[in-house]
Amino acid sequence: MKVKSEISKNLGVRLKDIRKERGLSLDKLANMTGISKAMLGQIERFESSPTVELLWKLAQGIGIEYTVLLDPSDPQNSNNSINQEGSIFAPVYSSNGCKNTEVFVISLIPNDEHLREPHDNVAEELVHVLEGQLEVFYDGVWHLLKTDQKTKFSAAQKHGYRALDSATKFINVIVYK
Repeated sequence: MKVKSEISKNLGVRLKDIRKERGLSLDKLANMTGISKAMLGQIERFESSPTVELLWKLAQGIGIEYTVLLDPSDPQNSNNSINQEGSIFAPVYSSNGCKNTEVFVISLIPNDEHLREPHDNVAEELVHVLEGQLEVFYDGVWHLLKTDQKTKFSAAQKHGYRALDSATKFINVIVYK
């Protein structure tokens, strides 16, 4: 699939550039991120298409917004969408390291669930449901949101998103510290 290979190439190139800019070896980057040296090498050689969760882990370990990894030349390009088993994570606005906010439109297929570990560099997340019903996990509880409902929560806790029995589309705003 062309988009997937383009994303893999952008990610590999950007990761290698960031690593070199910071004077990091693959070993050092593996220690910082908790991702194996072998996997990091595969990403840099365009041999692996990491999951959204792995991108988050990589970005947090480096201390950057994860959309910076996708395409440094135009983070708002729609080709930067990540398609993971039918669900789409599309950046609408990326801070690209200059601001402290990122905006995504996320489309989940029915019964899709994404749980996240606490983010060290994220102050809060804001969610606004555009279509369908979405359950948002925070404060140890799943909260049901319907079309046009919204919520916000601290991202310094385990949190997640789950579509029910129909496709769901929502805006996710991430506010960094």
